[in-house]
Amino acid sequence: MDKVENFKNKLSQREQEAWATVGIIVRWDNDELETLVVKRAIAEGDPWSGDMAFPGGKKMVGDANLRETVKREVMEETGIDLSKAIFLGYFPEMLTSIRPGSTVLPQVYLYGGRPEINLNSELTNYYWVHLSTLIPNRRIALVKGKETPVFDLSEYKIWGLTYRMLNIILSML
Repeated sequence: MDKVENFKNKLSQREQEAWATVGIIVRWDNDELETLVVKRAIAEGDPWSGDMAFPGGKKMVGDANLRETVKREVMEETGIDLSKAIFLGYFPEMLTSIRPGSTVLPQVYLYGGRPEINLNSELTNYYWVHLSTLIPNRRIALVKGKETPVFDLSEYKIWGLTYRMLNIILSML
């Protein structure tokens, strides 16, 4: 098997192993890179209730792969059509502490322009966050009863899995 086929198989295997996926949508705002974060609605039984996150969700039976899942989930949650964006790649699967043993596969997309956003009932707000504002706002804060690292952006705090994913982006810049 040649190197390209081996690489494709590894990507395909990663898509099959993850439990869920998120779409990290980045865009240029003048000379600054920014990313879309959403605020989840408060819902009983949702362990991520009220948290800041990237749009995404669990793979459904009809989804051929996690690329299809993220396109469906992002469209359902925000109205953003990822087929109009450039797929940049995957981050490593990340374990979620709330669902032990479950992995989330982050997918990164570059969007040209500013898409129109129409939130569904799972979300209550969205923000375009300039990545340059994150590092000076890194803190330890009390979130859901425990002290944890956060990006404290006055109106909201980004923590947990989303915080870890943003740190990956920041380490690449």
